[in-house]
Amino acid sequence: MNNQDIHIGIVGAGNIGSTIYQLLVSSGDGYKVSIADQVERNWNISEDHYVQLQVTETSQFNEFVSDKTLIINALPFHQNINLYKACRESNVAYFDLSEDDALDKYIASLLTNEEKIPFTMPHCGLAPGMSSIVAYHISKKLETPKNIKIRVGALSQNASNKLRYYTSWSGEGLVNEYIGECQVVRNGRLEAEQALSGYEKITIKGDEYEAFHTSGGIGSLARTLAQEDFSGNVDYKTLRRIGHHNYVDFLFNDLQLDQSSLTEIFKSCIPKTRKDVVIIFASASSEESDDDYTYYKEFKPTEINGRFFTAIEYTTAIGLVAMVELYLKKKLPQTGYVKQEDAKWEDAIKTRFGDYYREGKR
Repeated sequence: MNNQDIHIGIVGAGNIGSTIYQLLVSSGDGYKVSIADQVERNWNISEDHYVQLQVTETSQFNEFVSDKTLIINALPFHQNINLYKACRESNVAYFDLSEDDALDKYIASLLTNEEKIPFTMPHCGLAPGMSSIVAYHISKKLETPKNIKIRVGALSQNASNKLRYYTSWSGEGLVNEYIGECQVVRNGRLEAEQALSGYEKITIKGDEYEAFHTSGGIGSLARTLAQEDFSGNVDYKTLRRIGHHNYVDFLFNDLQLDQSSLTEIFKSCIPKTRKDVVIIFASASSEESDDDYTYYKEFKPTEINGRFFTAIEYTTAIGLVAMVELYLKKKLPQTGYVKQEDAKWEDAIKTRFGDYYREGKR
């Protein structure tokens, strides 16, 4: 298939959806790109590329999806299943950015009934996404990995409030991370920990952070390792500046505010910033030897193809676009459920945008 025959559909024109759109149309690869949302067109999206629809109506999804080569879901997580059903009905490849596992459970029910599904790759982006791929990659360097740790933080470069935090992405998504259960592996068994538990302090490259369990960031990696011949431990924790956890633990656990109230607080009451920093730290070690492997990368806002992006925007977007490129180059299976750890790290960093994740690249 020639690139000119490839029609990529993006559903959701928020910060990340718009960033994915900008990367694709400026890549020079010649793909046809369309983006849809229920809001009026943003100024940085071409009128020829935009479709306005009522995203809560499945029929509108069906119409947009039907003639596409693949669909990228950049909607809020609660729309995942509706959009996926439309892709499945039209046999269109599906990618999403979600940390929510409701779609995984729905797909598992289809597979249990031996129903055929199109190419389906959820959990793309940063975390889950490229952080899962690199963690799985370094673990495979060890004959018997025992402890695998993934620590990721989307932080403001500066903060003067008590939370030591300004928001750089979705308040709704952030609250969803801070509630619910978090998958971990303990001594080879899949288990669950509560969000905001597992508090620790960690020093990375001389800087001290705190870390704690948050939901969704590990994607499918814990389940994958638990199903392999793996007897060790793996967990994912979010990095924050020292002092943040004490206040969010008070809001979420002591006050026990409902999710809508917490979302409103994080969306309306906490300052926003575009001067952010994203930190990824992954490590794998073995008790049988002194061997251990680590990956560390820090991202700050940058300009790509003439446009400025925050760190969280482009690290999330390029993680997904790298998977799209691997799919189109047939470096991934072409049908069925595909996990992030099914992608080879060496292939991912050879893609046009996945290269940004290469250690040593500024």
